[in-house]
Amino acid sequence: MELSKIVIDNYKSIKTPATLTFQKDLPTVLIGKNGSGKTNVLEAVAAISLANTHPYGMGESAKHGFSAHIRLSEEDVAAMLPDVEYDPDKCELVAYSSEGNLKINRIRSEYLVSSIKEELADIRELAKQLGEAVDLYERQVIKISHDGYDELPIHGYSLMTANGRLTNFNAIRYGADHFIKQVRQILDGMLKTFDDDEAALTFIAGSHLYFGWNERDTFKLKYVEPSLAKFEEKFVTINKTALKREITRINKATKDASDRITALIHEIEERTTRIREALDSERMYDTDRENRYFAFLHRVQQIMGRRCLFLKNESHDVIFKKENRNLDFYYDYSGSILETYLRQVYSGSDRDKLLAASTREIKLSDRAAADFEAYLNQHIPSFDREMYDSISVQAEEEGRVSVFLNEKTGERISLNETSAGRRWYFTYYFMKSILCEGDTFVIDEPAAMLHPGAQKEVLAELMELVKRGIRVVYSTHSPYLIPREWQCVHFVTMTERGTEVRGVSTNRDLVMQMKELVGDDIFDVQTVFDLYTGGDPVTIGRKCYEAVRGQGKDLAEAAAALRVSEDTIKSWNRKGDHFRCPRLENVIAVCVYAKTPVNDLLR
Repeated sequence: MELSKIVIDNYKSIKTPATLTFQKDLPTVLIGKNGSGKTNVLEAVAAISLANTHPYGMGESAKHGFSAHIRLSEEDVAAMLPDVEYDPDKCELVAYSSEGNLKINRIRSEYLVSSIKEELADIRELAKQLGEAVDLYERQVIKISHDGYDELPIHGYSLMTANGRLTNFNAIRYGADHFIKQVRQILDGMLKTFDDDEAALTFIAGSHLYFGWNERDTFKLKYVEPSLAKFEEKFVTINKTALKREITRINKATKDASDRITALIHEIEERTTRIREALDSERMYDTDRENRYFAFLHRVQQIMGRRCLFLKNESHDVIFKKENRNLDFYYDYSGSILETYLRQVYSGSDRDKLLAASTREIKLSDRAAADFEAYLNQHIPSFDREMYDSISVQAEEEGRVSVFLNEKTGERISLNETSAGRRWYFTYYFMKSILCEGDTFVIDEPAAMLHPGAQKEVLAELMELVKRGIRVVYSTHSPYLIPREWQCVHFVTMTERGTEVRGVSTNRDLVMQMKELVGDDIFDVQTVFDLYTGGDPVTIGRKCYEAVRGQGKDLAEAAAALRVSEDTIKSWNRKGDHFRCPRLENVIAVCVYAKTPVNDLLR
């Protein structure tokens, strides 16, 4: 299972859907001018990731929405749908929140939804069979006695339960009808999740299903010595052998019927409970449950990251956050080393109490301060090892915690008083040290205040994090933080429609074409992108069409070279509703094909 892209909508400056793609073994990188909305994109990604690590999502209504596109592997399909043949062209599901709290609770998937629908249809059929089995049992019992409590003048049997108690059929009939009614109500509730979209379903909290039928409820005839009056003994002859033989025959028939009822009830309970728990949003955190639906859906939620750390560029106060911060709860702790340590590392009995306190009121015990100090000394950034020997943590009486760097010169300097670049690197290195496979690391402008040599080291470290299975998303203005593989880069631009995000391309050949056209600097491509975004679509389309036709070659040959249809090329020169502006990828391809400078097509 692999996250291929996230589509973000309606977050701050993001007014139209913005798509962020994810490449295997590569970070996701945002570049763009100041004020273009890069930080807003990062905040939205962090909010979505963190909401899906929290039991109840955001805990409040979110103003923005999203959809996560996830590719299923052959192993995923085999585990989830063992009877379905793997088709790579159909193995993408879309996950999103239908409740506005960013917690994934709805998915679209042809494979998954069709499988659950078939399961629900099977359960409905079982409920129908249960009704028929109960009807058959009732007819058999009526043949014996319409009421076990009736006192007939002469009979050599009693209608009893396995506990030896007299009974009648009314109780079991009522229980069976109630059970079948419950099953149908639960199935109807589940099926309603498909009403608005035949290929989608919502995780739901179902009703409890209980019938209580067991073998002790089985009706059974038991031979009893007939009670005859003195005068009846003179006129009535009882064939005890024949009577007992008949009771045995009847008991076998009713036993078979009751066993059928028991088996049906157990199967309905098991299958209904399995689906109900799989779709129950309140049980999505109970990872011990062995259930193929549940395990699959739980992984869908966790694909956003088992946890998320967000390192913001303005996090200069690395020990305590500023009191006046307008950040939502789901990512506001990310700028504080101390809170990150308490949340992600510290396991003391006072952890919850410390986290509940205001950042200015946190009071670490001497033992907790010593543990914090030991942890920091285990993770001294290699970038700083030549500058200081150790780190000291001091818990002051008023509750503040101070961190000092014991430099090789003998000076003892407060971490909050060192340079901004040093503080950033210390915070980054600390957060990096606690990340594990499956986590998400979101960074706003990494290494912006570091020397270019250090920026190159940071890029190498971020690439290594990705290879360890950690999702890394960051924005940058630095060419030293751009991977060689441009397909992981996204351009962020502010337009009249708000912030727009566009990936370079997932097509490696096209990436090479862009490098051939504009050189080995992605920021030159950003200039091209800005020209394209701000240009007149009709003019761009006409120039592309003229450049292609100017080669004097057959249109079919040109279409094959550009990997588009002939009609697409013609549409670049049409007017009105039939006009289609060439995509940036088409413009680049036309430049390479026609050996034309890109500026000539975009200006």
